[in-house]
Amino acid sequence: MKRFACLVSAMLLGTSSSTFAASSIANPPFFKGQVVVEGTPDEFPSHEVIKFLPLSGLTVLAVEPGREMAALIKQRKQGRKAMLNLKATAFAVNDPFFNGYQWNIDTIQAQQAWGANATGASVTVAVLDTGLASGGSDGIGCVVPGYNTIKQSGDTSDGNGHGTHVSGTVAQTTNNGVGTAGVAYDACVMPVKVLDDRGSGSFADIAEGIYWAVDNGAQVINMSLGVSADYGVTSDEVMDAALNYAYAQDVTVVVAAGNDGNPNLVSYPAIYGTTIAVGATGWDNGIAPYSNGGTGLTLVAPGGNTSQDLNSDGYGDGILQETKYRNRWGYYFFQGTSMASPHVAAAAALLLSHDGTLRPDDVKGLLAGTAKDLGATGYDAVYGDGLIQVYDAITSSGSGTSSNRVPVARIIDVQCADLTCDFDASGSYDPDGGALTYSWSFGDGASAEGEVTSHGYLAAGTYDVVLTVQDVQGASSTDSMMVSVSTASAACTDADGDGFCSVETGGDDCDDQNPNVYPGHADKDKGRWNDGLDNDCNGVIDG
Repeated sequence: MKRFACLVSAMLLGTSSSTFAASSIANPPFFKGQVVVEGTPDEFPSHEVIKFLPLSGLTVLAVEPGREMAALIKQRKQGRKAMLNLKATAFAVNDPFFNGYQWNIDTIQAQQAWGANATGASVTVAVLDTGLASGGSDGIGCVVPGYNTIKQSGDTSDGNGHGTHVSGTVAQTTNNGVGTAGVAYDACVMPVKVLDDRGSGSFADIAEGIYWAVDNGAQVINMSLGVSADYGVTSDEVMDAALNYAYAQDVTVVVAAGNDGNPNLVSYPAIYGTTIAVGATGWDNGIAPYSNGGTGLTLVAPGGNTSQDLNSDGYGDGILQETKYRNRWGYYFFQGTSMASPHVAAAAALLLSHDGTLRPDDVKGLLAGTAKDLGATGYDAVYGDGLIQVYDAITSSGSGTSSNRVPVARIIDVQCADLTCDFDASGSYDPDGGALTYSWSFGDGASAEGEVTSHGYLAAGTYDVVLTVQDVQGASSTDSMMVSVSTASAACTDADGDGFCSVETGGDDCDDQNPNVYPGHADKDKGRWNDGLDNDCNGVIDG
């Protein structure tokens, strides 16, 4: 489920290219003193350039900390795309540790899939994370060259351990008599370092990593990262473009849903419609207490819960893998949707090794349509479509099978002018190639049919729009979106050029004729605020 604000205040439209759902937290984290602008460095001769991202066509500019919004408005007035550089963080056989400790493998039917000769062979999974450490006693059998978007080099070393652990779940060497097993053990891992050794990274670097992975042959991308769901971010121009590029090139993107324990919204970019958003379960298939749910959740996979030992193996029920953690190699139990996501990325690799013609919607439809239903019957906000069952998905995708596959419902666009909105569901798809019927519920009691339709609301507000698609055999699926509509507001006016819109046109600048008066104005020169003005627009005369 996606959430779009079709018409918001002029201030927001003029200062940000990210979309946010309702949130009690004012601003999502971003890199201070930076803005991301479309263009090459030579187009900004008067600015300090931090970095140029050639695959994205973006330049990261240095600006005065606290003046990021003003810099955005200035660039946008010159007709350029400009945005904050938002910050994402990591969401945290005969192998001797397999039997007894890796309960997660059998939970998703991985061994049965291996018995059907689906091992991930000839498939490359890009792991966009903190990198991949070299060494260890077990290791990953196939590693292809990767890239470091932070340093813009080939150095993908992992000083954190998160990326190495995630990569092991995807493709740890298996049946070698050492250590642990990987779900798609014959797949190749492509390490793309987009997070630093503290586990954080910029949206610009992550987007560049997506482009790099797609251009260099990845068929699946795993991203165990995101921005907290509590900030309500649902869209970002930089990341959206990269995700759309991957989807257009038939690359399946799997993203962790986030560890905020938010029951109503998953994190971004997991919430984006072209991805598979993965929540986490424990040993008993119960939802992990930290796992996000609600809007945007696709399905769930084992993520662990180290606070309990329900299988009585003497350890907390986490996900066990080899990694170099705090500069020490070992086998560590981690927990998180970060651990759940690579199970699904590996499942995608198993499907593609079985049938290389599958597209992202096929992979998503097969995994969702064959998932073990948990919680309330059918799709629910806690488990999504359920717990992945890899063998069932593979047998459902086999050529010659008569099993009907669940169609994929996808709302790809909503455009609103005042109270009237146009809806487009042309991204919906039947994996079996059959015709679909489209039913819309607009959240105000009205409904309509058709792949593309329009609806006029009677009042401003936020509405839950639900699309249901059904194939010729009666199988159906839904997609939904929160749509905000309102009457048009005046265009932004910034007469004094300080980067803030006037109060009269929906902004917060209480004096649009004085460039030294704007929200958040800092008194750099001591005593300057003894001028009898409300310099920071907080309603109090300074001095």
